[in-house]
Amino acid sequence: MSGQNRIGRRTPVRDVQSLLDIEPIVVHADLDLIAAARRAIERPATRVLAVVDDDARLIGVIPVQRIVEELVARASPEDLMAEITDLASAVRFGREIGAKVCRDLMSEPVAVHGEATVADAFHQLKAHHYSGLPIIDAERRVVGYLDILELALRHLDALPAPDAR
Repeated sequence: MSGQNRIGRRTPVRDVQSLLDIEPIVVHADLDLIAAARRAIERPATRVLAVVDDDARLIGVIPVQRIVEELVARASPEDLMAEITDLASAVRFGREIGAKVCRDLMSEPVAVHGEATVADAFHQLKAHHYSGLPIIDAERRVVGYLDILELALRHLDALPAPDAR
């Protein structure tokens, strides 16, 4: 990658998107969680699922880890009971143990627009404690996936090679 293709803080996500190899996992809000887990297994590099409505617009996200925790809770709820330390965690546990479809586990629709900068994307990732986010267009349709580790690797690839000594 030449110096003109360097990825900087002000680089728009749309300019970086073609360099990214990790594909998004897009699931419908009413998809069964086991089916969603199977899709995640098919693409293990994608760690946040994009949840869409009937018009294919982003309405939420689910970290793969939450799906795994839900499936573990179904099979062995006592393994997660130790994490219940207050009323809020008890309410969350109760809601999640009964989750059947993606809508039941999804969080707010956090995403990055193609016009956003790499710095904006890093801010979103950090603020929401996600390792990846869907990239959306102006109609909130998923057009890609941005992964923090992959982005960092592409940035390193763009740096000049150190002098060999």
